[in-house]
Amino acid sequence: MRAAIISAGTNSCRLLIARYENGDVRAEHHDIRGTRLGEGAGASGALSTAAMERTLDAMAEFALLGRRADQLFVIGTCALRDASNAADFEARANQITGTTMRVLTGEEEARASFDGALWALASAGKTPRRWLTVVDVGGGSTEIAVGEIQDRLDGRNARVQSLQIGAVRMTERFFKHDPPLVPEITACRTAVRLELAPIALEQLAPGALAGSGGALAFVGGTADTAARVLHGYGSSDMRVADIRLADLGDLLQLVGSLPTAERKRLHGLPESRADIFPAGLVIIDEVARHAQASSFFVCEADLLVGYLRERLAG
Repeated sequence: MRAAIISAGTNSCRLLIARYENGDVRAEHHDIRGTRLGEGAGASGALSTAAMERTLDAMAEFALLGRRADQLFVIGTCALRDASNAADFEARANQITGTTMRVLTGEEEARASFDGALWALASAGKTPRRWLTVVDVGGGSTEIAVGEIQDRLDGRNARVQSLQIGAVRMTERFFKHDPPLVPEITACRTAVRLELAPIALEQLAPGALAGSGGALAFVGGTADTAARVLHGYGSSDMRVADIRLADLGDLLQLVGSLPTAERKRLHGLPESRADIFPAGLVIIDEVARHAQASSFFVCEADLLVGYLRERLAG
């Protein structure tokens, strides 16, 4: 079966078309547009007209391709969970795509991301022995799922939570200068730590991960971009990358010192993500530190793959 999924996220609108057979997902086409649907919504509480139009234009383009698949799914995430005028956007998206958009809860998003990352690790022969923690750093929120590895590789039994920290949200809240000032980065770090503080180490990293047959994996645009910049690879099929926390810290120090115009010249960093990249890296850095992990995986297969597997498993 060929299936397609369109996702309207806080920062990006994405399309994945894939072959699905016996739980296996093989990407045939994936595309992304930096439409910034959640721009300014954190302060105003509503989606702007310009942001909605950008996103709907991308969805219309993606729908033309997606309709060639046997099934087309359309989902929304944090920006549409929070916005006061989300229903207006959903109605127009339904009309444009010819199907009903489903706005995922934070828990549903976390479970699907867990499923996608676990599938990627299994496909790469890197399934952890006992535990997996998957962190999806998005534009408006960060989802965390922790699960014990069982015979059935999915996120149904994972413990999940959604935090109101995301690359767009934190950039708009804290970064008023370009490049951001040191006190702004410090304030961003402090806010992330406060969100993570109620989460005990044992909840985030059972048995402290490394010593218990566990692993920490990140998914989402910031993590993908960090892996591409650090490893120097371009657009290709779903990958799994190993990242050292020390290397991520060096990358954060570099991009945090560069103005946005210069960040855009870095290999692997899309222009549409350049302004929010430092805040996204702060979130990854703080989560990994909170988990006491010196290294982690980045899985390119994420929410979209996991959602397709959930819906098509039958």
